[in-house]
Amino acid sequence: MSRLFSATAFAAAVLAFALPFGAVSSCDGEEVRFTGVQLATFTVQPDDSKQGDLHVQVERNGGALALVALVAAGWGLALAAIGRAGGGVCASIGLLAIQLLFWAVLLTSDGGDLFVGFWLALASLAGAATLHLVLAVRARRRSGSPVWTYVVVRTVLALLPTLALFVLVFAAVLSA
Repeated sequence: MSRLFSATAFAAAVLAFALPFGAVSSCDGEEVRFTGVQLATFTVQPDDSKQGDLHVQVERNGGALALVALVAAGWGLALAAIGRAGGGVCASIGLLAIQLLFWAVLLTSDGGDLFVGFWLALASLAGAATLHLVLAVRARRRSGSPVWTYVVVRTVLALLPTLALFVLVFAAVLSA
């Protein structure tokens, strides 16, 4: 049953890349909309009404991260489909990449929005990561290995970009 859940979560993450992923805009009115596949394949379409290079900036800042997240989800789907180990690593790498992609897209321009494709990919990768963490904890308990250190370290590593942001915001609030 866990193999089915894992494959479903990874499949949802892969399919999410075909949906509208986000839009960014610049102060001169240029707006670029893209899917996850366009971002991952560096084929984001420029704004036809403007002559800017915002689409190039989006690709440069987020394309590699989108590609890593898409490949991790695809590889995780393949591993889950054939019943091999490694899905937790794929989920963690994909989750890290999608979190960093969040910041890359939002920091690329003056304004940015993330759409349903992004949020579905994030939720699916988080679900896959949670499932594989639970499975690893169960296996460690059965073998008598310590559990909590494993859980804390893996969770902190998977959520590092988001945790780092919270630390930076907290430090900025304290220093203000």
